[in-house]
Amino acid sequence: MNILIVESHLEEARALCAMLQPYGLEVTTAATVEEGLIALAKTRVDAILLNVFTENIRCGVESFYRIQSNALGIPIVVFTTDADHELALKFVRDGAQDCLLKDVASDDSIVRCLQYAVERNRNQVALRNGEERLRVILENSYDAFISMDAKRLITDWNAQAEKTFGWNKKEALGQNLSFIIPQHLRRRYLRDIEAFFANHEGNLLKIGRELIATHKDGKEFPIELMMFRVKEDAHFVFCTFVRDISEQKRSSQALEALIEERTQKLLIRNEELHQFAKIAAHDLQEPLRTIQGFAQLLGDNCSEKLDDDGREFIDYIMDGVKRMQVLIKSVLAHSQIPTDAIQDADSDCNLILDEVMQNLSASFAESCANIEVGTLPNVAVERTQVIQLFQNLLSNSIKYRGVEPLQISIRAESSANKWLFSIEDNGIGIDPKYSDEVFNMFSRLNGKVKYPGAGVGLAICKKIVTTHGGNIWVDSKLGQGAIFLFTLPATNKARNRKMKKLNSIEILLVEDTPSDVRLTQEALKHSNFQYSLIVKSDGVEALEYLKEIKNSGSKLPDIMLLDLNMPRMNGHEVLTELSKDTTLKEIPVVLLTVSERQEDILDALRSKMNYYIAKPVTGEKLSTLINAIHELQKSESAENKPRSNEELHIRLVLAGNPHTSEVALKKLSDDPSERVRSRVAENANLPLEIFLKLVTDSSIDVRTSIGENPNAPDEILELLSKDSSDDVRLALSTNSAIPLHLLTVLSEDDNMFVASSAKRTLESIGSKTTAK
Repeated sequence: MNILIVESHLEEARALCAMLQPYGLEVTTAATVEEGLIALAKTRVDAILLNVFTENIRCGVESFYRIQSNALGIPIVVFTTDADHELALKFVRDGAQDCLLKDVASDDSIVRCLQYAVERNRNQVALRNGEERLRVILENSYDAFISMDAKRLITDWNAQAEKTFGWNKKEALGQNLSFIIPQHLRRRYLRDIEAFFANHEGNLLKIGRELIATHKDGKEFPIELMMFRVKEDAHFVFCTFVRDISEQKRSSQALEALIEERTQKLLIRNEELHQFAKIAAHDLQEPLRTIQGFAQLLGDNCSEKLDDDGREFIDYIMDGVKRMQVLIKSVLAHSQIPTDAIQDADSDCNLILDEVMQNLSASFAESCANIEVGTLPNVAVERTQVIQLFQNLLSNSIKYRGVEPLQISIRAESSANKWLFSIEDNGIGIDPKYSDEVFNMFSRLNGKVKYPGAGVGLAICKKIVTTHGGNIWVDSKLGQGAIFLFTLPATNKARNRKMKKLNSIEILLVEDTPSDVRLTQEALKHSNFQYSLIVKSDGVEALEYLKEIKNSGSKLPDIMLLDLNMPRMNGHEVLTELSKDTTLKEIPVVLLTVSERQEDILDALRSKMNYYIAKPVTGEKLSTLINAIHELQKSESAENKPRSNEELHIRLVLAGNPHTSEVALKKLSDDPSERVRSRVAENANLPLEIFLKLVTDSSIDVRTSIGENPNAPDEILELLSKDSSDDVRLALSTNSAIPLHLLTVLSEDDNMFVASSAKRTLESIGSKTTAK
């Protein structure tokens, strides 16, 4: 490290050199500022120790500025005999790294000060360079960059932000981020972003959103926004990268339009082909019937006049006609298979196979077939198509049997959300090189004399299977039989019964009445989710079971369905025990009870804030509640959020559940959480009494939610139309379901955004009425 000492007193300069060199420092001396400037030009200098002459302070200060202006990036330590603190502070404020007092600072202090000055200067230079690089990167970024302080006020706005939004940097600085969002969307977007950051902890968090922004000229356009926050001292700063995705959207929409256009063309062509097949089959059969009729007449009336060759020729004509009729019927059958799967189809393959066996009973008897059939599932395929599929494949096995007695095995096993079927026989088999060709139209691998047919049966099977998203293939060798395999979609019931998924909901039912157990089981069967059910007859059994699986480290139930009135230990006592256990209290509990007493409900809510359903339990009630629980838990797991907000979840589900009792809704309308009260305000079965209470709620979000409730009474909507909040009236003005006279009032609102929005809503209603 090279130190330049600017010292006019030769003895002091020598003393400083002698003091610094033992520390491994290289020293260059200059008696005057001019000599110092020459040394700076010739030698690499890491730090300057500058003596400020006390004989002439003004001259000393000027010396400092001259050295500083020619030593950019080099730290300067001022060395003086003057103990003037104001002067020392001035030097430091003006750029000196430090100011030392002669005869006071020790040798070690001087060395440490110089070393620290060099190190700090290096760090500052590196920091400045880094900041400059970052500034260049951000200014030349393809994305708009916006930074904000803790109050969401904009502190930085790069060139791309100016180009994207139209406001220059001077206009944007100090504005709230919401000014780039259209007025009618601000509340919702900002609420979502605030909720995200409020529900997460950490110094570095990010959220990605796609939303609508507004340009300075008023044009709205889609953007992709990535926001993250960084903790600085006691506050957070927020940084946002924004990209205009208008072009992407246009390209995507153009692609979707092209796909839609091509899809429509394919549908039209398929329909034309379908109609052509029907017409062709009809038109071709007319001349065939004519040929068949006259050939038959010729054989009947002129048989004695014909020789043997003539009669043989007539037989060939009749045989050709019959084969042509079979081909036409096969083509027609193939064309009539729907190209779209029928929604909600549910076919029992066991019953269908019985019917197919009955249809082919004569053929089976003739071939002395032995058939083994496993338990078959229900499939989401229309019944007649399943019949045709099985009948064609089994007819194939009968037709191509070998010399040995025919053996057929039919099995099915689950595969994800489908069933894999196999039909195995010991027939003549198929050469593997033809394993794909056999499913083509009119494909024949054997002579039609020994094996009659049109060669369309397997093609029909393929169309049925592929129409339902499945695959069909054959595994075979010549002389070694064949296994035809195909997949068909499972029904919802079959998936619940046969294919328990890893993410199915595990439910513990605690109920002492057998009839209520059966009712709950039936309700669950009619739900639309996968589940596994464990039943315990009272609270003691339930707690023993829960403690056993807890101690074993096994997975706890996802939900408990708990009756309140039970022997040995009732529901209230179970809830009390659960609330004492830090692990078991995390299990969401749904109360099942016939009690409508306010005391029972409030006691349950107090002991462990629970879900609540009044008996009798129906599939609709249970599905609504459990699906809501599942969705809340699922959305949090996607964000890696710990399951510590269970009580809030329960209140949210209760608040939005149309089956929640009025007593519970009253309690929830007093909840401290705005989210819960907002969810109550949106409840479709909200009593007028609670509407009247919430319409005066202090939260704008709660009052706005009332305006979005489709069942809000007119008198409530009228109160909202006079609400003091512009946001509440603005949200109401977009609702086309409110009475027209309220929209008319809002169209004359003092706030121009509210008035404009209400006018647009009225115009939209008017245009729809005119169109009708």
